[in-house]
Amino acid sequence: MLSCPRCTAAVLALLLLAFTTGCDTNNPSTPTAELEGTYDFTELTFDPTATALADADVLARLVGASTDVELFGSGQATIRFKLTDQPSQRADAVFTATTTTARLVAETETDAQRLATILVPSTLSFSRSGDNQRLTAALTTTVNLQAFDPQAYAGQTATPGTLRITLQRRSELAGGG
Repeated sequence: MLSCPRCTAAVLALLLLAFTTGCDTNNPSTPTAELEGTYDFTELTFDPTATALADADVLARLVGASTDVELFGSGQATIRFKLTDQPSQRADAVFTATTTTARLVAETETDAQRLATILVPSTLSFSRSGDNQRLTAALTTTVNLQAFDPQAYAGQTATPGTLRITLQRRSELAGGG
């Protein structure tokens, strides 16, 4: 125990300062905490490079009430989706962020395969909006359109083009740092 009253007061003041500034839920301390929340897809389209092919409007085939992305400050992410006439799917991902970007990487090969059914690659990089309410991506990639829609895209198993994704924050998760 400290015998000097000034030393004791200084230690208590430092502890109080550390406690009051250590966790502020209104000012998260990490980029992942700033983006923590539930997001809805507001855009998910694939524009094939070949002009003879129609764009794939993945969003139009998703059941909105069963489709979202949940980002956790811990660096985990869950992508839930349901294509019309198919069972619900879930893919887990690792989530990282900087002050201007966010990145999701499928945790397993199974998760990557599930994402591929909605034309989403296993690694996905987004730009963040200034207010942290929107994540956007425009990726040059090659997808299996036939797996997405066998009737409309028969034979299109390796189609290059641009995938456009926009996620809009619906809510923040409770209980941040």
